[in-house]
Amino acid sequence: MSTIDHKATRQAMTEQVAAFIANPAGWPAAMAARALRLRSGHPAYSPSNHALIVCQLWGRFAAEGLSDEAAFDAAIRAAAEEIAPRYVWSKRGYAPTGGALAVWSRPVPMWIDPATGKKATKDTPGAEERRVFRIEQTYRAADVINEDGQTGAAAFAAPELPEGEARQVFERLAAWITGQGWSVERSGRDMAEGGYTVHATRQIVVHGGLAGWAAVETLAHEVAHALLHGAEDERPYAGQHRGDMEAEAEAVAFGLLTAFGQGELARGSARYAAEWTRNPERVAVAYERSCHVLDAVAAVAFGAEDVTLTRSAKADKAQAKADNKALAAALREAGLEPKGEAWRRAKAGEPIEAIAAELLAAA
Repeated sequence: MSTIDHKATRQAMTEQVAAFIANPAGWPAAMAARALRLRSGHPAYSPSNHALIVCQLWGRFAAEGLSDEAAFDAAIRAAAEEIAPRYVWSKRGYAPTGGALAVWSRPVPMWIDPATGKKATKDTPGAEERRVFRIEQTYRAADVINEDGQTGAAAFAAPELPEGEARQVFERLAAWITGQGWSVERSGRDMAEGGYTVHATRQIVVHGGLAGWAAVETLAHEVAHALLHGAEDERPYAGQHRGDMEAEAEAVAFGLLTAFGQGELARGSARYAAEWTRNPERVAVAYERSCHVLDAVAAVAFGAEDVTLTRSAKADKAQAKADNKALAAALREAGLEPKGEAWRRAKAGEPIEAIAAELLAAA
């Protein structure tokens, strides 16, 4: 049986969303803004260089005996770690132990004398500017070491979560979703997000600077993304749909925080959903779509064992209502009223074009 009073929790969340929209002054920061500063890493490489890094790591791990799928999975994870050029590691007191990765440099300006076709200065009359690239080497934190024998990976490890109830809840949730084939990692380097989920590699990453209930909130949010969204969700993770999906995930976090008496953090959670949707009604729908995940997450958090995720009867009912509404609109667009024979045949799955052709001709 659920430990969550869904009616009261949904009402509290939607009321707080409405209050924030009406007057955003004085509200606690939204989830992603609460990440504490960790050791600042090297700036992220460009998408092209990131792809190069993944490909090289993929080949490296495959050569070590991993299957193609496992090697790709390992490469995606490794590419998300701290990676920096040799000179950056040198300034930090680290030296490479091997495993260099080739990347393209930033564009280097060069001027060409059109009369000779040779390199010239920019002041040369008629000189034409070119942009060239050179190959540089960069290294993962795991592939450098300092004079004390410590790898860069150790230096960029996330600090331990403080002892207490929040840590116990975090570990319960992490163990539960890990048992379903996902991994949970706490990043040891700064990142823009409070956390993220990668469905392709079944990976959840939480900002290592988040501690206590803020870490629990982020993990609950990402667990909801893992269970609610992905390949089976027909909605694209973009535009208005992304706002709805973010609100669905945060509804799980809001409900869990509320259940454990973390009211102030829950207010920031409501703010996060409001910033994505700007609409209390959309948040109420998002809550209904995710409340079955909240039931499971709350049960795990309170220490229940062998918790399984069940389908949401409310979500199914809401989806059926939406499907009926879309079907009625399609019938009206075809010139038919959504009732009687037209409605019965459309509900049975018969093409609306065929129904309209026959019934309108008969009329």
